[in-house]
Amino acid sequence: MGRPVKQDRRGASRRSLSRWPRRRRRPSIRRHAVPIFLFDLDNTLFDADRHCFPWMHEHINAYLMTHLQLDRPAADALRRDYWQRYGSTLAGLLRHHTVDPCAYLEAIHPPVLSRSVPADPALGRMLAALPGPAYVFTNSVASHAQRVLERLGVAHQVRAIFDVAACGFTGKPQLGAYRAVLRSLGVPAARCWMFEDTLANLRSARQLGMHTVYVGRPGRRAHSAQWKLRSLPSWGGQR
Repeated sequence: MGRPVKQDRRGASRRSLSRWPRRRRRPSIRRHAVPIFLFDLDNTLFDADRHCFPWMHEHINAYLMTHLQLDRPAADALRRDYWQRYGSTLAGLLRHHTVDPCAYLEAIHPPVLSRSVPADPALGRMLAALPGPAYVFTNSVASHAQRVLERLGVAHQVRAIFDVAACGFTGKPQLGAYRAVLRSLGVPAARCWMFEDTLANLRSARQLGMHTVYVGRPGRRAHSAQWKLRSLPSWGGQR
């Protein structure tokens, strides 16, 4: 994927963030520094539980069965274990096995995986209202992320994709992945807003000084999130 181009130097307008509980202070986006918006892909920009994960999990299990000579129950258990322990199955594979990470990522993200992702005009309006450039920061692979963005109808509104390969195959929540993104952008963490559905990933972002926004179900304890959203368009509608 290409290197991110220099961001537009336009003044940042103030936006109010939809959040709960109501007693939380609304965020203030300072005018003198253009904010950077980093979005996770799966279950943040779209409903991956419905449109991708059931099939992707099968692709991962098939890869583990083939390359590690496991039966289906053992492959499924290993997939879950590595995701819980390391944040992704790939991270566990790289730690404990010898695998080609690029071949693995392409194998589990075939083009058919994104075909059921619907267009999301509300998401497009939300991204258009941002007072700074939007980027995708994902543990997925850029080719899959690009296909999803095209299906959503928002590919032209995303400046660049930072995938796990761009971070040296060190994915979230490892701090090295966030630092790699910050180096590529050439900005301090304090200028970045991280939107995520995974709390462990938000903890790392907040540790580095990013603004953190949890996107997910209400009522969930999310101490690592400074603000919470039920869905991304619920922020885009706030003025």
